Amino acid sequence: MSLAGTILVGAGVVGRSILRAHIDARISVHLVDMNPSAIELAIDSLDLSDDWQVMPPAQISESLTTVPIRHGRDSEPRPTILIESIAERLDVKQKFFAEAAQVFADETVFCSNTSTLRITTIASSLQCASRFAGMHFFMPVEQRPAVEIVRGERTSEATIQACNQHVLRLGKEPLVVKDSPGFIVNRLLSPYLNQAMLLLCHGVAADRIERAAIAYGMPMSPLELIDTIGTRTTFDAGRVYWQSFPNRIAPAPMLGKMIKTGRLGKSVGAGFYDYTNGQRSQDLAPETIKLAESYFRPIAELTDLDLVELLSIPMRIEAAIAHDEGTVSLFESFDVAMRGGLGFSPHQAWSEFFNDLGSDTIQSSIERWRPTFKSMNHDLSARQLLEQRPS
Repeated sequence: MSLAGTILVGAGVVGRSILRAHIDARISVHLVDMNPSAIELAIDSLDLSDDWQVMPPAQISESLTTVPIRHGRDSEPRPTILIESIAERLDVKQKFFAEAAQVFADETVFCSNTSTLRITTIASSLQCASRFAGMHFFMPVEQRPAVEIVRGERTSEATIQACNQHVLRLGKEPLVVKDSPGFIVNRLLSPYLNQAMLLLCHGVAADRIERAAIAYGMPMSPLELIDTIGTRTTFDAGRVYWQSFPNRIAPAPMLGKMIKTGRLGKSVGAGFYDYTNGQRSQDLAPETIKLAESYFRPIAELTDLDLVELLSIPMRIEAAIAHDEGTVSLFESFDVAMRGGLGFSPHQAWSEFFNDLGSDTIQSSIERWRPTFKSMNHDLSARQLLEQRPS
């Protein structure tokens, strides 16, 4: 079928956020979903001005419905680009793109918003893999200016350029990365979130973990961030990291149990914290406290600075290793990832935080905690970590 312009597939929570970003940028779209009522719900949530026109729904295949949403001043011809944000399952995505390759025009650029699946794997059976890339938005989309553009093994340079231009049209900052486990942002995030859960199981109070994270430069508690992402999504992303780098992480045992007991995060009102009308409880939920206590392991007394170091240094270690592997070409990309993808403090570059911390402090922390935390056990010295700063 000949749909020109921007095609957004998936009208769930994430899909609606991506749709909102396009509406805010005055970009006309074709919203596509298997469920017409999901499309209707997504459009109803937009509160569109009179500049917008919602067209009648149309069937584009046996399973897919589309509704064009057009802005009156968006008449510029644009490349046809499809952005998928459907269920985070390899079989579901592969089935969809196999159908999409048959349905949509040959010049269409296909993008997946996956956060955990390899782009090369999703596209493995596609004849059009040169026109396939990752376009990973971060939640909440309206607060995170970076978008990861993921280059698969067969992705063409023309496809990367088309994705770059689209992200810039959205008023966001493109971050081009090589296809690898967790890309960049999740690769940095996984050891950070896991470390926070381990500290909780070691008896560190949640409010101390939150204060340490904010002192480091993060916008919220890592435990609240897990709730925002969702415990199941966090588990899936962490599993990708652990399967790829088992020597650098000892998975916190409590996360799987939280999923089994229905504490799936903010979206259901129950995660590490309880939520009422989207507002977080002041303290951890009693059920979470009991669960953490059931996995308690004693540890030496930790100062506030110890907590900051234990949360931050594993991320720097991971960045250094990823840079050596060529996941990004410029070390400055990690500053973009931290600020634009994770909301790190706008008042200081992420790399400068470690320069201020200093090699002696970093080395002392690594040596002290290496026996206790796999995330601190690596072959790079503190001096080598700091040598990989931006030029």
